[in-house]
Amino acid sequence: MPIEMVGEVGDEIREDLREALRHAYSSFRVYQRSFREAGISADDILNRDPVALLQRLPLMDERQLHKLADESILTAGQVIDMETSSGTTGPRKRRLITHRDDAAETTTLAELLALCGTGRSDRVACVDTGPLTLMVALTRALDSLGAESYAFCATPDDNATVDSLAVLDPTVIVTVPSILERCLGALERRFAKTPHPSLSKIIYVGEPLSERTRSRLTGQIGVEVFGYYGASETSAVGIECADHRGIHVLTDRNIIEIAVREPGGVEGEILVTTLHQEGLRLIRYGVRDIIVVKDGSCSCAAERYPRVEVLGRADGTASVLGVKVSHRTILDAAYPGTNGAGPMQVVLTRNGCDELTIVLPESLADDASRIRASLVSKEPDLAYLVSSGFLGLDLDFVDETYFQSQRKTPRIVDRRRGANV
Repeated sequence: MPIEMVGEVGDEIREDLREALRHAYSSFRVYQRSFREAGISADDILNRDPVALLQRLPLMDERQLHKLADESILTAGQVIDMETSSGTTGPRKRRLITHRDDAAETTTLAELLALCGTGRSDRVACVDTGPLTLMVALTRALDSLGAESYAFCATPDDNATVDSLAVLDPTVIVTVPSILERCLGALERRFAKTPHPSLSKIIYVGEPLSERTRSRLTGQIGVEVFGYYGASETSAVGIECADHRGIHVLTDRNIIEIAVREPGGVEGEILVTTLHQEGLRLIRYGVRDIIVVKDGSCSCAAERYPRVEVLGRADGTASVLGVKVSHRTILDAAYPGTNGAGPMQVVLTRNGCDELTIVLPESLADDASRIRASLVSKEPDLAYLVSSGFLGLDLDFVDETYFQSQRKTPRIVDRRRGANV
């Protein structure tokens, strides 16, 4: 699969990349093996073009990511935090955060928020189902911009959430699209009827936003909508500017590549090499998101950064209220010790409340309690959504012919937007 560079790599960024490669080679066994297999020596790193060396290295997979995190625990200095998130297979992903990482993240987030026009005159409500790590990081960045900020926890009652949120009289709301879509009617009733509403911007994070929802937010409520893009492994990657023609990716913080289907293509999976992340130094890591590189220039303050559109996930996952739901993790709970062997389908619906239904053969009906207990123990974020009333979890046992009758059963059926995975 051809791999294309996104944006230009200037001299200063090349030297940052050289230092990132040098540190990876000297500090981590997982990278030393990759460099040796690619025929790259320490002398090569010091004396040859770092971009050319990078393009010789293999792509990093999730198995190597877990090994890297293990090594980072022993080698990273001044670690102050560890962020975890669901993996598509195996254990949860971990990102160690050093003092320098924490300070750099605050600076980067502040730069991104400023590109949206967020500043000293704003009151910003960061809304999630719980104290998401990103929301805490955002409030620090907003404080550095002089904005008033709140970390606001939504409730399963959408009307109560919006009524309480309105008391804060925010000018900006930052949240995940799943919450926006649940609360869309309540937001319209509360803010569209206000003669002079303070709310002017909504920044969405963690998931793609449907065009239908964006249209209702801009048309019915009259707010400007911006998309933020990042990942738990990489932290902040980019943001949408006021031109609203894609997300600017910060190529002075990360080297961005795209694995395309054919040479010269513009759509494919994004690969990230972190230049300044100490706690978890990533090289050619596939975040598993599909992007499209956008053509043309931009007139905003971030015009030097290339623009992309994030289309969705490349793996069998879906997002529920910001929590990644992995088909493979659920499959392992249903069929333990079989390396994911067995038929299963996950169905997501929304009828007032989000519902996750696991469709399994009726031969497993006697194992329902075990499957449910295994799943919530493996996925604490999912367990929180279920126990707090944000998400309904059901098991539906069907005749085996259900799976045999379909030529290819979609792994995840998302009926909230009609998208199958």
